[in-house]
Amino acid sequence: MIRSLHVWLWGIVAELEYQLYPWKTSDPPQDVAQKYNLEKDYSSNLHYDWLKAHDEKINKLEENVITVFKEIHKLHVELETYK
Repeated sequence: MIRSLHVWLWGIVAELEYQLYPWKTSDPPQDVAQKYNLEKDYSSNLHYDWLKAHDEKINKLEENVITVFKEIHKLHVELETYK
């Protein structure tokens, strides 16, 4: 019973893995590269895009922190508790 459940779940995980990572090497197949206009230097662009996305997230967080500090300062001034 448990063995058959284990095999069934493993089949689902294997199919999901195949859908998420359809190629076995670090380079995509030629037809996929043409379909999605991937450049030959796919891995370096992937890292660049990943770093760019994190940089944008960090910048947004910094903007939010600055806004929060300004609001806190404004509340302190309104309540006359700022020293």
